[in-house]
Amino acid sequence: MNMQEREIKLLFKAGVFDSCQAAPVSIARGWQLKFITKQAEVMTLDLQRSRKEREFKSLDGAAAVARRIGFEWLNVQIGDMEWQEKV
Repeated sequence: MNMQEREIKLLFKAGVFDSCQAAPVSIARGWQLKFITKQAEVMTLDLQRSRKEREFKSLDGAAAVARRIGFEWLNVQIGDMEWQEKV
């Protein structure tokens, strides 16, 4: 399910999410954020003026948006490697 940042922020404040995950789209294209609900559903972030999924050029950019939404930690996943970053 794709949503706008303001909708994701409202759901975060309501306690819907378990975690936020950053995963590479591809080496050349950057990163995307996935928001995992407590029911294990995955939501993604849309561009502001389009229903296309938002992509970030850097992991720092993705982390900044996760922090703005309210997350303190970001799970980063590249293939089988996975770790947590404090945002």
